[in-house]
Amino acid sequence: MELVIATHEGLASGLVSAHDMLAGKNDQIMTIELTDTGIRDFRARFAKLMERYQNDQVLILTDLKNGTPHLVAEEYEEAHPASVRVVSGVNLPMVLELSHKLISANLDESAKKALDIGRREIDVDKMQLA
Repeated sequence: MELVIATHEGLASGLVSAHDMLAGKNDQIMTIELTDTGIRDFRARFAKLMERYQNDQVLILTDLKNGTPHLVAEEYEEAHPASVRVVSGVNLPMVLELSHKLISANLDESAKKALDIGRREIDVDKMQLA
């Protein structure tokens, strides 16, 4: 399985940079970011990136549900339902945990795990309730 992180500018590359510092480089993680070159350019770059994975299973993590990276990824998932899953709300714990099991990972289980990690890692320390 391959992991693609599709976000607005700066986030995907930042997540992978932090991942690499903490866990080491993983060649199965690819990034693509929406920049000021626009949506049309992003769609073209996304299509080119996904050509690499035509015969692979791909988990795509996006930053913002219904943002452009998510919508473009979702369109790709609809065209390739057997081999692609899209999960929104990417965060560093999600990337770190998923990256260790990419080679033998099951696509649906990985998508479910991404959701579980995202939910589990959101917390408030010492919250004072009024």
